[in-house]
Amino acid sequence: MARSGDSAVDAFGPVLFECARLLDEIAQAEVNRQAGRRLLTPALARLLPHLSREGIRPTELARRVDVTKQAVGQALAGLSALQLIELVPDPSDGRARLVRLTEAGAAAYGHGRGVLAFYASALSSRLGRARIAEISAGLTDVLAVLQQWIAQGAPVQAGVLPGGPGPHPHRRRRRPRRP
Repeated sequence: MARSGDSAVDAFGPVLFECARLLDEIAQAEVNRQAGRRLLTPALARLLPHLSREGIRPTELARRVDVTKQAVGQALAGLSALQLIELVPDPSDGRARLVRLTEAGAAAYGHGRGVLAFYASALSSRLGRARIAEISAGLTDVLAVLQQWIAQGAPVQAGVLPGGPGPHPHRRRRRPRRP
């Protein structure tokens, strides 16, 4: 079992984060190039994985991306102006609204996934199908663990990583307040 201090283990998070950031940057640039203008911004791209045809409340969207309701409202105004989303009444609570992808929004989301598929294919050509399949299988396993941690209340419960031993390695202990 790998421990902290193992360079491959220590590099995993930063490498994964940097790969995700760069792929996101490349895909956004391609979407914008194809649109002939800056259509997709990092702020809008951050919202997209949380949007669907079923809908989500703006407050839940803000919570998921860890920004204020006002920041989400501004981003949603941009998506609404592009006619990619619509605000509709929440059937479970008439006072609340849901943000839903429009047909055009769902098509745009599908187009974005197609751009990602193009780059996955290009990486496969460069690194080999078997290697990409192996990396994908490993990341699928990582995703399942991360989803489990989120379901269990991650990032930290009582200073311990869900499903793992010991205190969280990057979390500082709080000092007791002085009376």
